[in-house]
Amino acid sequence: MDEPAVNDFSADWLALRAPADASARSRKLARAFAAALKPRAIVADLGSGTGAMMRWLGPLLPPHARWRLVEGDARLLTQAPRRAQKIRRSLGGKLPHADAYVSSALIDLVGVAWLCRLLRATRGKPLLMGLAVDGRHKLVPPHRDDAAVFAAFAHHQRRFKGLGPALGGTAPFMLAQLAACAGYRVELAASDWHLPSGKLLEATLDGIAAAACEADPSLELADWRRVRARQLAAGQLTLMVGHRDLLAVRHRRRPICRPD
Repeated sequence: MDEPAVNDFSADWLALRAPADASARSRKLARAFAAALKPRAIVADLGSGTGAMMRWLGPLLPPHARWRLVEGDARLLTQAPRRAQKIRRSLGGKLPHADAYVSSALIDLVGVAWLCRLLRATRGKPLLMGLAVDGRHKLVPPHRDDAAVFAAFAHHQRRFKGLGPALGGTAPFMLAQLAACAGYRVELAASDWHLPSGKLLEATLDGIAAAACEADPSLELADWRRVRARQLAAGQLTLMVGHRDLLAVRHRRRPICRPD
């Protein structure tokens, strides 16, 4: 659900979600991204956490690709692969030099101004922005309060997360528009979570409920919580969380327009 604030993900949460992330990522876009790189390319992972993107994407990249992991939380960097260059830096500051840039579960936490700054800083270099929420959710079986819960949750996702008013589920589409305007060839692919009953689903529902109640204190979720807990314990609940991966590769010498 990608709800913790920028640079405020816990290592436990990242470890819990890692298998779901790995199975959801678009291998098609990953291979296309790799094909756009030269040998020994430097890849910067923005908001890298413990390096899950490097572990998943690294084997698909050209020989001797090098990684720069950019993360504001020093505790997370201690758990990242040793062979990477680790840069403790807020994403509100200057982005590091690299030949290409990637991220996971990041762009839905930032605002339009940050995306424009990203496109100016990367100057047409390949981008692979993964696992951005797109606003879709589906719980099975349904409950009469699902719509209210997810509407309040979506409102919470658009709050300020440290890098401008967060775009939430509109982020992948906004970046696609901005990147195309800046001269990129852009491709989006679904990278949805499909969660069975288990610890990740339980943690995700807890986070969704807490965020929804914070956004709308008038919500009465006692029945929703009780029913969902019973279904979860019985192994009868599933959740789809919509995500998109975005690949952007420069293909025009001159952009149509420039990000402001």
